[in-house]
Amino acid sequence: MWISWLIYILSLAAYSLFTILYGKQSTFIILFVIVFVPLLYSLLTWFLVRRGCRAYFETDSMTLEKNKKTEIIVKLECLSGLCTGNGVRVYISIYNGMRKRIFRGRKKLHLMSEEQTAVFEFVPKYSGVHKIVLEKVRVYSGFSLFCSTVHPEEQLSFMIMPEYKEFPVETGFIHEENEGESEQFSERKPGNDTSELYDIRSYRPGDKMNRINWKFSAKNDELMVQDYGFPIACDLAVFFDVSAEKDLQRIENALEILYYLMSYFTLAKKLFYVIWKDSKEQQVKRRMVSGSEDIYEVFQELFCTEMTDGKVCMEDMYSAQFEGEFLSSSIFIYGGRDDLEDDEYLRMKLRTDMLELIHV
Repeated sequence: MWISWLIYILSLAAYSLFTILYGKQSTFIILFVIVFVPLLYSLLTWFLVRRGCRAYFETDSMTLEKNKKTEIIVKLECLSGLCTGNGVRVYISIYNGMRKRIFRGRKKLHLMSEEQTAVFEFVPKYSGVHKIVLEKVRVYSGFSLFCSTVHPEEQLSFMIMPEYKEFPVETGFIHEENEGESEQFSERKPGNDTSELYDIRSYRPGDKMNRINWKFSAKNDELMVQDYGFPIACDLAVFFDVSAEKDLQRIENALEILYYLMSYFTLAKKLFYVIWKDSKEQQVKRRMVSGSEDIYEVFQELFCTEMTDGKVCMEDMYSAQFEGEFLSSSIFIYGGRDDLEDDEYLRMKLRTDMLELIHV
């Protein structure tokens, strides 16, 4: 806008000098026109453009992939015919889960009678919950001498999942199934939970008579016995602690390892917990994972958690919060900590039989 004012002042000064040198009446009339017409027209259009433009995002939700270029589209509508041809600038910003601005873009266009689009290109580098904010729209008056700034307060939130990579993580305990209280039942062996039917098979010597299914026996002309379900104990946990890590790339590596383990255990139909620290609430969060849909929900909650450093260690929080609970196997993913060399002490704090440390 200052360039327009500079051109206007220089033009006015040059024509004023010309008027003084020649002193004709016509030149004074032209000078009057040059001084007041642009100003009056600019003020009129500036008043109109304050409510003559509408900006909004093209969609209410977005799906982005890590390391892949995507387009963010902002729609522009000209609500007044007198504003057609006026310049406009659109500003957007993108913030990551730690409320740090990682991208700021602006586009310059001219208002037209039909709907326009401002297209911004963005490549997500890290996973997490991101927020796109339509910060402001600056609409210029005629001759670009004045401008009006509108703050639409439009914003979009979207989540980027970590990139799936395979890691050489030792998981020899994955096929172990222990009996416990859960709604997940084994697909490999029967149990004694009468609320779940595992299988109906032919009678074998030694089978209890109260397990004979007389309806199926009459239908098959032989004794048929029903096996009940074996409830699987959720005694495997994946701990995730990057609260002391400052390097974003290492945090990203830790998230990729977590994603791989969650996918690996889910495909193997292994029931497990994912446990992490919420530094803001000074407690640990624990979520059970039994299927692929739970993976997305865990990441969605994890990304919305304050994972900055806290005064209390994660293992101390867990020990106090889940006192009396025991695990058969645990994997502890961590970064930014140098006090976890004694895995025997950590194993006792977590009350787990087997423990594997993964340092990123």
